[in-house]
Order: sequence, then structure tokens, then C-alpha cells
Amino acid sequence: MRIAEILSDLTSLRVCDPSAALALVSARPSPSATTADNAKPKGKNADDDAELARAKDLIDLHYSVKMQHSEGTVDEGLLEARYSVHNALKGVT
Repeated sequence: MRIAEILSDLTSLRVCDPSAALALVSARPSPSATTADNAKPKGKNADDDAELARAKDLIDLHYSVKMQHSEGTVDEGLLEARYSVHNALKGVT
């Protein structure tokens, strides 16, 4: 179930423009957070920051790939991989 939520979130970020998606991922709690939020163990914040960094990296990667292939072109490595998969499937059937 958690994976479905993450994939849904990633799909939502994909349809946003990159700056809006980065703004969503970069959101931080306001300084006037409740005392319940401040009662969280310190170890949890390190996990959140790691996940936040991974999400930012994912958005940057997605944006760079999207810009690289904005004209609908595909790089040679991907074409070779597709050809290899096509040949492998031909041999199976």
C-alpha cells in the first residue's frame, strides 16, 4: 500500500512543472510548530532529511531526463536496450 502511495505522489509530481514539484518537496514545517511536533525523537528528523534528499534527487533526475528527451529523441543506449529486449522476446515466442 505504501508503494502505491509513493507512486501516486511521484505521478502527481511528474505532471507539475519542475519548480512547483521542487517547492512541494522542499516544504518545511513552519517555525510555530506545535509542541507535539517538537516531541518527535531526533533520529526521525535524520530519516526525514534523507528521504527528502532522495526525493529532491529523484525530481532533479526526472527533470534532466525530461529536458534531454524533450524533442522526443531517444539516446543510443536506450535504443540498443530496446532492440536487445525485442530480440530476446522473439527467441522466447
